[in-house]
Amino acid sequence: MKSASDRKTVVSTLDIIKKRVPAYAELADKFGPLFVEKARLCDEFAAEGLTLPEIDEARTHQGVPVLVDADLAPWAEILKKSAAAMLPLLFDVLKPDENAWRKLEKFMDDADNIAGLAQARIEGNWKHFENTSVQLGIEPYTTLLYVSETVFSPVLRALVHGLGEPLSALAWDEGYCPVCGATPSIAQLSPREVTDLDQLVGGGGKKFLHCSLCGHDWRYKRNACPACGNDENESREVFYQENAKFERIEACHKCGKYCLSIDMRECEPLPDLDAVQIGLIHLDIFAREHDLIPISSTLWNSLE
Repeated sequence: MKSASDRKTVVSTLDIIKKRVPAYAELADKFGPLFVEKARLCDEFAAEGLTLPEIDEARTHQGVPVLVDADLAPWAEILKKSAAAMLPLLFDVLKPDENAWRKLEKFMDDADNIAGLAQARIEGNWKHFENTSVQLGIEPYTTLLYVSETVFSPVLRALVHGLGEPLSALAWDEGYCPVCGATPSIAQLSPREVTDLDQLVGGGGKKFLHCSLCGHDWRYKRNACPACGNDENESREVFYQENAKFERIEACHKCGKYCLSIDMRECEPLPDLDAVQIGLIHLDIFAREHDLIPISSTLWNSLE
């Protein structure tokens, strides 16, 4: 399933958030440039026609994501280009130590370094991030992780775009992304569909998970926790505000994790699934107050 992720959709989503909840205007303005630039770069990279990874269905049937064990060297130069565009914006958001940041810029301008860091992210090699963060003087290592994910995201999204229909048709039942192995940052119930036969609007409501890293959307069971697969009604719970029931927290008391969810059948226009999360921080706060942990940590749901 494709989700709208162009710049116009991002800008529209941010504008709606600011009008609907003025208290979020500062956050939307703070993170907005990151979302807009990410969408711009994704469009640019996709138009360039990147070398695409092969989809090995035998491996994916065993639950192995497409990019696991892949050589990322062919995308090193485009990753460097993404870093050059995203790092100045991230500097403005994070306000880090300037000397450490200059080291990071130099580090990410090296093809081997940035490809190795991207490989470590896909493989979940957190030790590599810990060691690199000490080397660069950027601590905690989760800061380097967030920065890297933001830099890698436009490139991986362009790859997802290029893979197209073969990826969408892939059989995948896991709660982690079939492309890069990352966990979802949000779930969606698909929007209503217009049938070609009679132009009637109906259907929709299929559950898709949205990858926190590459932005891919894949079909998933409506009654199961993406983190642990728990499908017991007694240990799962849904929270929402009465005036916005289409925005929800899907909580699992078996593993203690939660995922935000939005019912796209109630949204007009359809939002960008990354930018819309800035307007749902009150749900993150509620979940944390109830001792729940997000399936995917982000720069905004980890704010103190």
